[in-house]
Amino acid sequence: MNQPKHVYEVYIRTTPEKLWQAITRPEMTRQFFYGNDVESDWKVGSSVRHKGPDGKLNLDGKVLEVVPQRKLVTAFCAVHDAECAKDRPSRVTWEIEPRGEVCKLTLTHDDFDGITKTYKQVGQGWNPVLSGLKTLLETGKPLVIGPAAAAAR
Repeated sequence: MNQPKHVYEVYIRTTPEKLWQAITRPEMTRQFFYGNDVESDWKVGSSVRHKGPDGKLNLDGKVLEVVPQRKLVTAFCAVHDAECAKDRPSRVTWEIEPRGEVCKLTLTHDDFDGITKTYKQVGQGWNPVLSGLKTLLETGKPLVIGPAAAAAR
């Protein structure tokens, strides 16, 4: 059966070490991941939690696989949304591949039970996260995304 999934590829001028740190350290994630601090000890079976600036739990999951500076697989549950919280946890895989002076980052979000509320929400949600990650690592500054311009009349 062909299960739905989202796959993103982005090339970032950085090292695998710096990219890994950005994904796994709260002082970095808060600058590109919707203000969330990530909390985990990054051991298989351990929890992974993303908490907002107010301390509220937004994403909950657990570590499924770790290959430092190469691959991170976690379960994902968007508990910030009551409807998404009803969905079975899905899976997020971060794969880092060095390519000379850049790294190719492939993020795959899969293992959904069909076209769920979580599947629909994360489809658009990952683009700002990955754009922010790239900008932060390449410029040292967070990406600030303003409101969309009003449609031309």
